[in-house]
Amino acid sequence: MGIQTNYWGGIEIHMRIKSLLGILRRPMTYAVTSVFFIVSILAFRYAFAQEVVNSAPSTADKTLSAPNYTSTARLGSINREGIEELVSRVGELNDKKSQLDNAWRIERNKYDAMKIRIDDSKKTIRLEMDEVLLNDSPRERLDELLSQHEGLSKNEKEAAKQVTQLEEKLSAHQLLLIQANRDLERMRTLYAAQQREQDIQRVQEITRFLDRDLSFSENISFKCSTTKSLAACLNDYPLDSIIQNGVREHYQTALSNELAEKIGVVRLNSDWYSTQTNHNFTGASMSLDGSVSAEIEIRASIVSRKMMACSLLKASADLCEAQSASLIVRSNKHGDQVYINNKPYGSTPLSIMLDPGVYNVKIKYQELTQNRKLTLDENRQLNFVF
Repeated sequence: MGIQTNYWGGIEIHMRIKSLLGILRRPMTYAVTSVFFIVSILAFRYAFAQEVVNSAPSTADKTLSAPNYTSTARLGSINREGIEELVSRVGELNDKKSQLDNAWRIERNKYDAMKIRIDDSKKTIRLEMDEVLLNDSPRERLDELLSQHEGLSKNEKEAAKQVTQLEEKLSAHQLLLIQANRDLERMRTLYAAQQREQDIQRVQEITRFLDRDLSFSENISFKCSTTKSLAACLNDYPLDSIIQNGVREHYQTALSNELAEKIGVVRLNSDWYSTQTNHNFTGASMSLDGSVSAEIEIRASIVSRKMMACSLLKASADLCEAQSASLIVRSNKHGDQVYINNKPYGSTPLSIMLDPGVYNVKIKYQELTQNRKLTLDENRQLNFVF
């Protein structure tokens, strides 16, 4: 009896398996299985995307490999070496950006190629499933394709992670580069303003030496007709060139001595100044052969033209056109900060040269602030008391 039961039980199991295979061969079953497979793939892709997003480093935690850069928010005196250093740093940031761009393109190409391989893998798996479900083909090939697809998916995940990280680094580095370029432009602007102020100050420092009165003597010798008197010979002699050459020589020597530390050797052009001269003979004699010797006393009043100081300093001519004035700012506190028209100028005592105009002078000391508005048309001094 037990043998019979086992026999019929085996037949029942065999019939159930045959019925199940018949169900699997039905078109409806194939359609439902295909939908289930596609849904599974989509669910896998969604889970993969979520994991990439969650595993990507946050902006706050990432460390850029770009050179550290210190903002120039607190700029004091600016020199050309500081600008050249910042130019070098901007160049390094540009080089680093190019490297990140290249790395991103490489990883992006890898990721795009991986996506194409994933799509091809899906198509191959679908075709193999058709063979398994419709023709009852062996599953070994399908299992192998699924295993390869899993490996491709892992590689795609890693490629997507690399692309995401590089995009974040590139974005942060771009912000760093923009800030560095802004600081460089600001430094150049401040340096140009600083140089202009220094040039204006130099112009004004030497301008006070230019106008002057000179007094000197010159000796002359010449031949004159013996039929003329000494007075007529002296009156007819052309003295203009001698006087002008003497004025320029003595004027040039005086300026060279006084401005040696500021300019060095002075080379004058007669177009840079105007002169008013007078002269008289302090002694004269005439020999029987008509040879005349005389000593002349020359007095000259020299007035420099506006462009003379700029020409001597080889500075821009517009600096001499502007009638600049000196502004001195003082306070009774140490460690304060001076702002003129919202531009920082450091701490007091401060002495600068400015063009005529309206200025807003502000001093900050800790949490205290004082403002003064003035029209600068002559030298001024401001005192602040906290």
